[in-house]
Amino acid sequence: MTFNVTKITKTSSSFELRTWDPEGVIFYGDTNPNDDWFMLGLRDGRPEIQLHNHWAQLTVGAGPRLDDGRWHQVEVKTDGDSVLLGVDGEEVLRLRQVSGPPAGKAQPVIKIALGGLLFPPSNLRLPAQSSASIRTSTRSCAVESQPGVFFPPGAHAEFSLQGIPQPHAEPWAFSLELGLQLASGAGHLLALGTPENSPWLSLHLQDQKVALLSGSGPGLDLSLVSGLPLQLKMDMSRVALSQGLKEEVLALPPLGHEPLSNLWAQPQGYLFLGAVPGEVSSASFCLNGLWAQGQRLDVDQALSRSQDIWTHSCPQSLGNGTDTSH
Repeated sequence: MTFNVTKITKTSSSFELRTWDPEGVIFYGDTNPNDDWFMLGLRDGRPEIQLHNHWAQLTVGAGPRLDDGRWHQVEVKTDGDSVLLGVDGEEVLRLRQVSGPPAGKAQPVIKIALGGLLFPPSNLRLPAQSSASIRTSTRSCAVESQPGVFFPPGAHAEFSLQGIPQPHAEPWAFSLELGLQLASGAGHLLALGTPENSPWLSLHLQDQKVALLSGSGPGLDLSLVSGLPLQLKMDMSRVALSQGLKEEVLALPPLGHEPLSNLWAQPQGYLFLGAVPGEVSSASFCLNGLWAQGQRLDVDQALSRSQDIWTHSCPQSLGNGTDTSH
């Protein structure tokens, strides 16, 4: 969005915000990205203002945590040479001698971006771990949400196995745990392999069952119960898939575990979460955590991922309004 600075008579912005995300950009504005810009965002769940202009260069955080999934009223306004930040009707920050009259700006146009930046995140005074980028579509704010990670149909994330602990050596063992809250449709939940070949180990969702496939041999399936962790444990002789008190076990042939171990020696060894390359998937699911070898994986830190994944929230139920972009 762009506005003519000479026609601005009152500089203020008021809006309602709801998020589970502890960090990211709420909005950004500049008349010149090199020496006159402003950013409002979240860090550790609390509001943060970064400002760079002729009068001041600063980074300040203040106010309550806003990453609780509730609606909050936020207001930012200029009062003379001061910038004020209000949350839920209460002033939480006042920055003095940091601004001048809009009409005095060298550039006649101010540019505004919602949910992202108009320059590289590294240009911020204090870079965020992950800054949201501007999307061409948004999901409905009417969808009731809860903490978690939501994969709409066809969404995917890839993790390099170089960043995931190798299977234990003595005795040999490998484990995965998915905090599966909701799931529907058909398609991959998770796979281990390379982009060029079929996955060596995979979990596939179909008709509220999870099928485990290992290599080219026979597999097994387990009926899903929403809200219980799905656990996979593998040793040299067998692989077990369990949820709650239910467990299914698949025997492995001698040395049947070696192809999985060898994936860590390949630079193109990946853990695929969601759809695998080339797959047309209708599976959608919510996770409240994913652990490989006891290490929690962060979708924000994935090697690559679909932009329509909700990285910090899940719908309360799967249905209308849950297949749009974050």
